[in-house]
Amino acid sequence: MAGSRVLKLVRDALRGDRRRAARYRVALGDGAVEAGGTVSVTIHDLSLTGALIEGDQLPAVGAAVTLTHGLLAEKAVLAWKHGDQAGLRFERPLAIEQFFTIIHSAHYGSRGGLSGSLAA
Repeated sequence: MAGSRVLKLVRDALRGDRRRAARYRVALGDGAVEAGGTVSVTIHDLSLTGALIEGDQLPAVGAAVTLTHGLLAEKAVLAWKHGDQAGLRFERPLAIEQFFTIIHSAHYGSRGGLSGSLAA
């Protein structure tokens, strides 16, 4: 069963249309968006090319930001915003190893952050 989940994850992550990359629920608290100031966020879902976040006083649409969680630090643009939720589009896709590590950690590991041994 777990093997088929991994196979689906690999297939979805590697498909050609990067604008519609599959998203996976991660529900990671203790994240932050930095854009001149720092806003605490929850990362609700993640793809190779972006993330759905939630937080108070998020920057304006179009703002250049850095999404951080543990050792993850990805530059992104705030693509859309509705209330306390927003979509981020990463400047470059996440490394596949890093992506798998985050998804695995969110589903099976501690939610306290990504350790140095897990983050790419």
